[in-house]
Order: sequence, then structure tokens, then C-alpha cells
Amino acid sequence: MLAELDSLGCLGVHEELQVLHAYFAEDAPVAAVRGLADPGRGVRVDGPHAVPDQDWERSWREGLAPRRIGPLWIRPSWCAPQTPPELVIDPEQAFGSGEHATTRLALALLLDALEPGDAVLDLGTGSGILALASLRVGAAGAVGLEIDRVACRNAAGNRERNGLPLGLVCGSLDALAPAARFPLVVANMLSLRLAPWLDRLARHCTRALIVAGYLEHEREALLAPLVGRGWRVVAERSEQQSGDLWGASRLAHERLRQASRSSASVSSSA
Repeated sequence: MLAELDSLGCLGVHEELQVLHAYFAEDAPVAAVRGLADPGRGVRVDGPHAVPDQDWERSWREGLAPRRIGPLWIRPSWCAPQTPPELVIDPEQAFGSGEHATTRLALALLLDALEPGDAVLDLGTGSGILALASLRVGAAGAVGLEIDRVACRNAAGNRERNGLPLGLVCGSLDALAPAARFPLVVANMLSLRLAPWLDRLARHCTRALIVAGYLEHEREALLAPLVGRGWRVVAERSEQQSGDLWGASRLAHERLRQASRSSASVSSSA
């Protein structure tokens, strides 16, 4: 549902007692929004209703609070410090505050797979939350790629707030050297935006590829090309939010898994 609302120009949403409030400009495509009603899924659409003027920035800030994901606290800069390790993230106009299911799913899989000294590649870094989180808990390096210049500025601000050495590139995979390799590669993007890049993205991965941002019914079509090239899903998570079931997967290539097993066998023999 969130993806459909975004495509219709939704300015923001908030959820209250299983009711999703979506905000639009005065020229909202009312008929298209009403068309999202789906009795089979229990989705009913009411409105539109006029919303009185208010201090939206203050209201938005009041809706965000510290959130713990695995061992890591994520908090906005205006909230009191939490127990370390913590990450200070101000989302501003970029995606990635920990409030959306896809961010939480991707971060949980990333933290589970991270090993000390890993290098991480984050495609579509948004606020920088995933790459910065990996650095906070032990990654040796992280590179975030982002084509949106507003998001790049937001990620740079979050990098400064946390004092972490995030390598930030305002560009697509085209800006990355073809020979660049990373043990962990993560992409939290809507499936339509990710699908054209997924095969190339996988070539930069040497151990674990984490894909998030897809709806459950999009999973098979998105991952099938990778599975056909020897990749296997080794861990998955899903979460229901605002009527949508979002998913995230961690994949490993059979060739890479065999190399890892061979290396372990040699080490044990030695």
C-alpha cells in the first residue's frame, strides 16, 4: 500500500490503531486513491478530509523516537542519548529512519551477517542508515551509493553526526570500479528500481547479498534471476506494515559457499 500511495504523490503517512492516514496536496488524484480500496484485503478508503494548518515539522518530530534493532539503538538527534552502541539518524527528506519495515528487515539481516573487518556496499543508501550502522558495529569500511542529491546531503549530515568514515558516492553502480568487491552488499530499494541493477550488484559481492524493499508477492520475480545463476536464499525476514507484507532476503552464491567450506577444511587440517 505504501508503494501505491507514493506513486500517487502521497506527501506522508502515519498509522493509528490500524488506520493509515495518507496526506496529499489539494490537487490529489482522488479517484486513483479511492481506487486502492480492496475489500478482499480489508482495505477501505475514506475521504478526502481537509486537514487544518499546523506545525508539521514539530508533529513529525514528535512521531519519531529511539528504536532498538538488534544490539543497536537508532535515534533522531533531538532525542536523548541511548545506551551504546547507538546511531544518530535524522531522516529529513531521505528514506531510512528505522520507522519503515524494510529498513528494519535489511538492518537485522546485515547485522546478523556482519563479521569484524568486513567492507560493506550499500546501494540506494538514502539517509545512510545501513552503511553507518555497519560501521558502528565493526565494519572496516562502507560505501554508500545514492543517485538522489538531496539524500546524499542528508547521508553526509548523518555521517558527520556520527563521526563515521562512510564513503559516500552520489551516483549509481556506474560510479563503482568494475573490479570492486565487498564481502557484504545490501540494497533496500523498491523492487522496480532494484531489479535492473541486481545482476550487476551481485557481481560486487564476495559473501552475502542482502535484498530488501520488496513486497512479498514480488519476491519470486525479483530473486529468480539470481537463483538461476547459482545464488541461494540463506535467510529471510518479513514484516507486516500498513496492510503490506514486506520482505528481505540474504543470499549466498554456491561457488562462494564452497570456497568458504574449502578454506575452513584447509585451516582445520593445518
